[in-house]
Amino acid sequence: NFRPTAAHAIYKRYAPENGITWDMSAGYGGRLLGAIKSFTNYIATEPCQVTYDGLNNIIRDFGKPTNLFNNNLHLEIIKSGSEEYLPDRNSIDLAFTSPPYFDCEQYSDEETQSYIKYPTQELWLNNFLRKTIINVRMGLKDSGYMIINIANVKSYKNLEDDTVRVCNEEGFKLKYTHRLALSRMGSGFKYEPVFVFKKEI
Repeated sequence: NFRPTAAHAIYKRYAPENGITWDMSAGYGGRLLGAIKSFTNYIATEPCQVTYDGLNNIIRDFGKPTNLFNNNLHLEIIKSGSEEYLPDRNSIDLAFTSPPYFDCEQYSDEETQSYIKYPTQELWLNNFLRKTIINVRMGLKDSGYMIINIANVKSYKNLEDDTVRVCNEEGFKLKYTHRLALSRMGSGFKYEPVFVFKKEI
């Protein structure tokens, strides 16, 4: 799960005040909790029914109508895959997610899951990830940021490079790469990249 504290730090740096963030693959709610704490308006797409229900429970318990932090936020979960959801043009201030790492993260065995719909690297890259990035570009305001936490995995050893390449091909320029500390490994930490892209006009 993406740590809410890490999400909070990203929102504070990249999310404009009163703006809307689209989390393309909502997952278990770490970025949602970070948005609530950061006073960030948040919409997310999530195709898995159980996960969708759990995210709405988080909103019910912590986000609405008067949430734990006494702020009035727009918090919305859309039951859809990110490759199918079409945001209104220029309606998003920040896109921020950690998508399934191809077939590494399997949230359910529902037919809506990207690893089931697109079972090969090529299909997943072009029909899920690339299509999601195209949708982000349409919805993201000019010069807005798209932030993606993704890492190479055993079943897709060059996932990071392919992600950066596709983002470049679809009109985004890599501006920064942050390192997200995951877990302690001996005397150090295991890290994953957090790529920060900017929409090119």
